[in-house]
Amino acid sequence: MTTINLIMGDYTPMEAKEVLLKVVESKINFHKIRNLSAYVHFGKADADSETRIKELKEAREQIIALVQKAIDDNTMIEIGSTIDIAFKVKAQPEENVQGQEVADSYQA
Repeated sequence: MTTINLIMGDYTPMEAKEVLLKVVESKINFHKIRNLSAYVHFGKADADSETRIKELKEAREQIIALVQKAIDDNTMIEIGSTIDIAFKVKAQPEENVQGQEVADSYQA
């Protein structure tokens, strides 16, 4: 596993708001596009993306509240954010597995 320090340091409330909300908005947009792609290709929503969008919108509200508290308290915000990256074996897509079963039945 590799760990990358993405965000580290002390920020003014407005700097923290800008940095954190840009990350959250980027992730929301990623899942919106993924969800749209699922509609286009499969005619249904991507349930994981819909769930994640909801979670990220809640995180956005938490960030806004924390930034407001820092403004009210006249404090800086310390942020530490790391990303852990590991490799996993890809699962075979269902459609290929089903297609393989059909192919296997013709070989028998």
